[in-house]
Amino acid sequence: MKKSNVRKLLTMTVAVSALSMLLATGAGAESYAADNTATSSAVTEPGALTPPPPETLNSLSINGNYLYLAGGNANISAIGNGKLSVNADTTATTVVDVIKADVTLQRFTGTGWVNVNSTLFSKNSSDFVVGDAVFTGVKGFYYRVACIHSINKNGVFEQSIEYTSSVLAY
Repeated sequence: MKKSNVRKLLTMTVAVSALSMLLATGAGAESYAADNTATSSAVTEPGALTPPPPETLNSLSINGNYLYLAGGNANISAIGNGKLSVNADTTATTVVDVIKADVTLQRFTGTGWVNVNSTLFSKNSSDFVVGDAVFTGVKGFYYRVACIHSINKNGVFEQSIEYTSSVLAY
């Protein structure tokens, strides 16, 4: 082979390798629902496909600022085979017209959170609602729940959002 052909072949090989690495890591890909928080660059848990997400402080703040919304909880756990168990509840200080726990399952992409599934637990003429659900995720990704706890009574609407800690689907 001529020296110039070897050089062209080597240049093309390097270019294709660099492009392959960029595509494999998702460089240049559009980021959805980024958290604007820094993440660790190392994948630390066995089987994880992304670095662990930053811990989110639970933003649920139900206190004296609400007339009827008394409390709420949301939980997520990995139960194997990519399945995620979720439960949530919302409580009111008195019987309200409608009480809800609106649960959204979110997956960490390595740079931000994206919504992947949701369910709604709702009850009329009650002071509480509770519900359980099982979602199917993708093994190796981190998941969390964003839950909007809300009530409606005589035209008064109150709500608060809560984020759970993340779990790794296995």
